[in-house]
Amino acid sequence: SVRAWDLRTGRPRLHLTQHFGGVQCLAFDDKLDGANGGYLSGARDSTINVWARSGHFLRTLRSHKGLVNAMAVRQNEGKNGESRVASGSSDGCLRIWDHHSSRCVRTLQAHHQAVTSVVWGPGPSSVITGSTDCSVKLWNTRTGQQVRSWDGHAGTVTQVLADGGRAYSSSRDGTVRIWGVPAATGAAGAADATAESGP
Repeated sequence: SVRAWDLRTGRPRLHLTQHFGGVQCLAFDDKLDGANGGYLSGARDSTINVWARSGHFLRTLRSHKGLVNAMAVRQNEGKNGESRVASGSSDGCLRIWDHHSSRCVRTLQAHHQAVTSVVWGPGPSSVITGSTDCSVKLWNTRTGQQVRSWDGHAGTVTQVLADGGRAYSSSRDGTVRIWGVPAATGAAGAADATAESGP
């Protein structure tokens, strides 16, 4: 289930129970339900549920074949400036959604093992994924092409982040790595790991 909490009182405001399996990840979209905003929840039942801020259930996105482990929202992308959602699953797939229409607009077999983390990159159509296969990958979601693959971790990649021209990845190997990202999604020649922190 999903709970929304009042930070002033410490009490739950909402309890959302539409899924049939444990919830793995959450994302917030401030353009949902008009301008009121809303939530997306990904779960072990292979679905993504979309909720209004009020807690009203809006719709379900169905296409993944495995656990939905990670999600990220990017605003003002695509035709008419609608939001896009990137989701990663234990089936190794990265899916891009127009969740306002419940339509999956792109499916990529991103990894041979589970996708554990997803973040939108610096380019307008770039997504970065991390996986249990220890790799970090950069994708052009418009063309469906893999732009870069970074292999340096010796354990599952637990989180990926992006900031300007760099991507950051943490791993169960105890390290954080910083990677150079191309200025344009399709550019070549990005640096490999520019820094490493760990034992």
